[in-house]
Amino acid sequence: MTYLDCPTLLALHVHLMRDIMHETYYGVLNEGLLQSALARPRQASQYEQACGLRQAAYLFQGVLMNYGFAQGNKRTAFTTLGWFLNANDLGSIIARPDQVIHMCLSAENETWSVDRIEAWLTANVRCSETSGA
Repeated sequence: MTYLDCPTLLALHVHLMRDIMHETYYGVLNEGLLQSALARPRQASQYEQACGLRQAAYLFQGVLMNYGFAQGNKRTAFTTLGWFLNANDLGSIIARPDQVIHMCLSAENETWSVDRIEAWLTANVRCSETSGA
């Protein structure tokens, strides 16, 4: 598996918030919380032999719920999720934009479990032909 590091996460966040969303208020609130979120997929792989989609769910939930950024935690979490799926050839999200927005809001507001996020991903990620999944 290819895992995201903190400098890459920060670059994704800045690019998303400044260059794409044209926000003026963004940046890191707590780098330790971001490091913790980034460690979750590796820990899941090591300690529960988690598959790629489950590792993606851990990463998404960690970035979303740790609130490591001043603004854009949901947007950055979703962008990070896409990065992880792509980097690991796990497939791409096929859900409609309104379904993605609903998932991100629900995952945060209802504090979805990793199991629930993984189930959503299983239903909404089209596996790439080379992933073997």
